[in-house]
Amino acid sequence: HDSFADVPWTNQLVAYVRQILAQDRVKLVGVCFGHQIIGRAMGAKVGRNDNPAGWEVSVTDVDLTAEGRKVFDQGKDVLSIYQMHKDIVFDYPAGVQPLGSTGLCKVQGMFVPGRVFTVQGHPEFTEEILVEILEVRHEQGVFGDGIYKDAMARVGRRHDGVMVGKRFIEFFLGK
Repeated sequence: HDSFADVPWTNQLVAYVRQILAQDRVKLVGVCFGHQIIGRAMGAKVGRNDNPAGWEVSVTDVDLTAEGRKVFDQGKDVLSIYQMHKDIVFDYPAGVQPLGSTGLCKVQGMFVPGRVFTVQGHPEFTEEILVEILEVRHEQGVFGDGIYKDAMARVGRRHDGVMVGKRFIEFFLGK
């Protein structure tokens, strides 16, 4: 499935997210596909990355913006997070504070205080989960040897997934 498909269930999901965004009671958090759906609901172009490198996988360093440094509050300029995507939000929607970018994906996170918090990466992934995904996708031919070997070399690196999850909880609690 992809977030930019013109199919009934995806269109209904985007319409539902627009309804949520139109009111001010519910906070939205989006991860990967959810990040893309929220971006689409906010009017951003979403689609397959046209960069020849294509996939962004494994532990990847995201260059944080000034707002990203505040939101993640780590005293550093880089967020390390698991990635597994080829689809992207191309541009930041109006009213969104950019959180970070990489060379393959300039919209790595979106923030609207008290309303929306998204990341393109996967804070919920562990090394074990990602190794299994990488192996299966390599066996199926989704990833060639080059992408697979590069991703496997980075899969065990330190990542900030737990901290991102903590920030999501704080966001929901209004902290």
